[in-house]
Amino acid sequence: MRKLVICKACGFIMPESRLRDRCPACGVPAKMFEPYQEKMSEKRKEILSLDIHPILVHFPVAFNFSILVFSVSVFIIKGKILAQLLATMMILIYCLPAVIIAAFLGGLLDGKIRFRRVNTPILVKKIFLGIFFFLISIAMLIVNIFYGIENPSGHIYTVVLSAGGVILSVFLGRYGVSLLSAKFPG
Repeated sequence: MRKLVICKACGFIMPESRLRDRCPACGVPAKMFEPYQEKMSEKRKEILSLDIHPILVHFPVAFNFSILVFSVSVFIIKGKILAQLLATMMILIYCLPAVIIAAFLGGLLDGKIRFRRVNTPILVKKIFLGIFFFLISIAMLIVNIFYGIENPSGHIYTVVLSAGGVILSVFLGRYGVSLLSAKFPG
């Protein structure tokens, strides 16, 4: 098993063999590192190191933000590119619920491995916000099916719904970042 060290200044953990003259995270001298003993089993640590949930979360955030930008751009852009923009926007709107589900399931897996349960206070808030984000994506899909992709009223609803999705993404991200270093030992 490889020896680990932790930076006393910022908490960055790394293999002792990779330690040079400075902390790669915060830049303090190497003398600020001390030995670190991992309190998590190798199997759990290996699964968490795949960063499944943090990676999957980027898709719904990027899709939703792109939908917001595209739906606002529809009021400005004219000509041939407008048709391509509308087609791209519709693909993103159709895919958004699926990528939210993937990120949600990744979050449940992460919570189960990290905390051995998914009903911790912050995870419950994230689950609630994730469900609301999913419902917004479904509403956006329904709006665009009902109104059609070319309808200006549909775009206004899409702007409002995707802006709500961006706000939810910010809260989900802030809660998620607060949990990155937390995990049960064993």
